Amino acid sequence: MHTEQLNRIVEVSFRDSSGRRDVGIMNVRQALELPDVPSLEYTHPEQNTRTGSRLLTRDQLQAYICS
Repeated sequence: MHTEQLNRIVEVSFRDSSGRRDVGIMNVRQALELPDVPSLEYTHPEQNTRTGSRLLTRDQLQAYICS
């Protein structure tokens, strides 16, 4: 696990029947400390915007910090 990757900023949101709702902006470590909820989505830590960026699942975010 790379410490500098844990400090990168992500936006966290959840998807429900009415669309995507913002949870907050936090670092990767804080995002991974949230409960494991399947509807949570995370922006890519190296593309700090939802506009045109790929949203990640929790598993993908964990894989990112292990790479």
